[in-house]
Amino acid sequence: MTPSPALRNLFYPVDPTEIAEAASSGLRLHRKTERAAGLARLLPWETLNTLITSDALASGRVSMARQGRSLPLEMVGAAGRSKSGDWIAPDAFQNLCHQGASLVLNGVERQAPAIAAMNAMIERYLRCETITNAYASFNLDSAFKAHFDPHDVLIVQLHGRKRWWCYGQIEQFPLKARAFANEELPPPEWEGVLEPGDILFVPRGDVHRALVEGPNSLHLTVTMTPPSGADVLGQLARRSLREALGRRYLPVGGDADLRREHQADLKAMFHRLVDAFDIDSLLAELDRARAPASPFNLGLTQALEPGTEVQPALRRRLDLPESNGADVRVELGGAVVTLPGVERDVLATLLEADALTMEQLSERLPGADVYGAVAGLARKAMVFLFAPA
Repeated sequence: MTPSPALRNLFYPVDPTEIAEAASSGLRLHRKTERAAGLARLLPWETLNTLITSDALASGRVSMARQGRSLPLEMVGAAGRSKSGDWIAPDAFQNLCHQGASLVLNGVERQAPAIAAMNAMIERYLRCETITNAYASFNLDSAFKAHFDPHDVLIVQLHGRKRWWCYGQIEQFPLKARAFANEELPPPEWEGVLEPGDILFVPRGDVHRALVEGPNSLHLTVTMTPPSGADVLGQLARRSLREALGRRYLPVGGDADLRREHQADLKAMFHRLVDAFDIDSLLAELDRARAPASPFNLGLTQALEPGTEVQPALRRRLDLPESNGADVRVELGGAVVTLPGVERDVLATLLEADALTMEQLSERLPGADVYGAVAGLARKAMVFLFAPA
């Protein structure tokens, strides 16, 4: 799939095809972008501070870690105050961070629309599922020991500097993370410092660790999980349920001859389903099953301006049915959404470009009620809206 102009601009001058090729081949990739200021706006320090709340800590959206260990919440609680209401002691929290604790914002895209929009853009290009965590560190200590992950990761340095070491893939296609003591590590295969605007792709199973260089660091870790062979089995299981034999109970109480007959029938059914398997059909099915990011846009549709940037919230680049001005029905994440023809045309244009201003949309769809269509898509939570920069 060809990367859109918006995706190329996000990591300029790094070509997104380099990231795709690294992911496809399982190779590490370090590149410097010229987008340090733009990437920093994904999560400014000021926004980060607003996300640190008592509720966020209690729910696990925000956590503290040091050398692979989660730190107890009691370490930042105000003396004599129960964990209800506003129980954080800001001075204790700051002291703990400056003593080496790292701050982890889990699934930060749920609180930061710009990161959610970035995730959706990456998903539409790489056809993978993404979750992004943010890591803020204020000391040489790291949140985690050297470890590998059971998924690919794309690290985006936003603020400060961090030194990374990568030791190679010790285990192929792991299913769970594994940490390593320093004495277990082989010599590093790669070492480098990430500065604001740098990206580092680390393939699944590649052991890595990092330390802050300077007073603080903030980076994003985008986990990227493409479909695997297990998804093929899932599709075969779903298709088997369309047939009476697939829905029928096993003859657990029958005699041996009945069980052998049923077993032969099941094997024949699954052989037929396997022979009919098509990977493109599976990918299209998974695309339709992936729900949009569903952003809230309260109050934003009344402030649409020519410079307002619009990005689709769909996390897959779907082939929308032709409308010819009529309503169309689109399957998204297990739900069917009805779109007026003009909304369908605006959404299709956005999916092709990844991001356009209202002015650009109007130029591409002359004569169409683009403002009304974007407002309708925003009410359906199918687009992100960003004020002019």
